[in-house]
Amino acid sequence: MGFTSNTVSYTTYEVLQAPNDLKEALVDGLKQGKIHAIDIEAGRDKAAGFAVFDDPLNTDFAEENTIFNPLILFSFRMDKLTVPTSTLKLYVAQRVRENLLATRREKMPRQERDELSEMVKTDLMKRAIPAINGYDVVWDTNTNRIRIFTTSASVCEEFVARAQTFLQLELRPLNTVGVLEQHLTERELNEAYHLLPTTFLAPSATMIRFKEDM
Repeated sequence: MGFTSNTVSYTTYEVLQAPNDLKEALVDGLKQGKIHAIDIEAGRDKAAGFAVFDDPLNTDFAEENTIFNPLILFSFRMDKLTVPTSTLKLYVAQRVRENLLATRREKMPRQERDELSEMVKTDLMKRAIPAINGYDVVWDTNTNRIRIFTTSASVCEEFVARAQTFLQLELRPLNTVGVLEQHLTERELNEAYHLLPTTFLAPSATMIRFKEDM
């Protein structure tokens, strides 16, 4: 969750490119990229998309709940369905027993058992409630910077991809690499990328590397 839930960890991006008709394009893009239910029939166990700020269950976007000049606020949501391994094993064993009894067999071939296991898993997922994680997104249009309140690499990757696809935003991370790319020439950037790895190691790790080289 975001800073409204007392979380202070966030990832910052610089907006390099955005639509000219920002308000209309943004609301339309949020609607198109909103979170949808997980498509279990298609074999998916997760979903990602946009939701209303501070209300991840709401996807009814409008200027009134999104644009607060100079801030633009919304949520990025990721849902995932899981079935505990122990629970799955119990239900699969039950279905296997029932199937063997109905067909008057003593054993079930491995392939048939695997197929049955997948069917059971799908059935259980249809009855399950997904784990929902919503991450606050704050875009300060004065500084042209976006903060998403998470440091998870996988979440940030999903967010950047959807921001580009649906919101027509080109983002650059304001981490060490992003700052270097912004201020250094190509030659200086090359030199920075070729710094010795030991420069970034903890003292103990540096000593170990030194002994190995000896």
